Amino acid sequence: MILGRIFCSQIRVIEWLRDCDFELQGNMDIWRLYIPDIIRTIDSEPYWLSQEEMTRSLEFINEIDKKRYIIGKIYLRKFISNYLNIEPEEVKFEFSAFNKPILAMFANFQFNISYAGDYIIIGMCNRWSLGVDIEIMEENTDLYHKIYDTMSKEEVSSILNSDVPREVFYRHWTRKEALLKGVGTGFSDSLKEITCCEGLNLVSSDLSSFASSWDIRSFIMDNKYSVSLAYDATLRVIRFYEVGNSGIENMVSKSTEF
Repeated sequence: MILGRIFCSQIRVIEWLRDCDFELQGNMDIWRLYIPDIIRTIDSEPYWLSQEEMTRSLEFINEIDKKRYIIGKIYLRKFISNYLNIEPEEVKFEFSAFNKPILAMFANFQFNISYAGDYIIIGMCNRWSLGVDIEIMEENTDLYHKIYDTMSKEEVSSILNSDVPREVFYRHWTRKEALLKGVGTGFSDSLKEITCCEGLNLVSSDLSSFASSWDIRSFIMDNKYSVSLAYDATLRVIRFYEVGNSGIENMVSKSTEF
């Protein structure tokens, strides 16, 4: 049996920068958007959305969900246009067999996006696949059935023997989601057979559709959000950015190597 290798660990300290050179060499860039700071942008720039996206935005019942969706699409185009040096309206999304958005004209350019609460997380990379996931660690949600329905035996033990079981559950959950988004299969019915505990984990390629090595890094934001980043283990440098009130600032950045 061919096995995929997954190495999971946590990031303890992150410095979120606002100056970026928008150059992707051997690095992955992770952006976070704090929606309350930039919500005004949806009034001036929604024309960047496609007709299909505008129609999709009208399907949201809650206004905040609609705004979160629109902001994500606007800034995803902003980032891509800066990295590829094209106009935002030139960014055309297509979809893989598993409904993963791709850029047909720039096949090597990889990106992924995830939404939760007041935050949007977007990942950008050149050549290497990646997946990102953010979840609110809900305090009032009963996780009993979710734990046993979605976690492997090793993960169940890790969660139940932890001093912070809710935090550990969401750490495993976001790792699985980020991994499946990264390999391009989307949500799977075989979540229990994929283990994302600390350190090295082996996964059958029959379940994960990959036979390479992946790294997954997890961290907590604002003591409320669980975030995981999954990417090809060949990649060694991650750079972290956030968008300020004045939008994207195009300047040289620092990077973090793992």
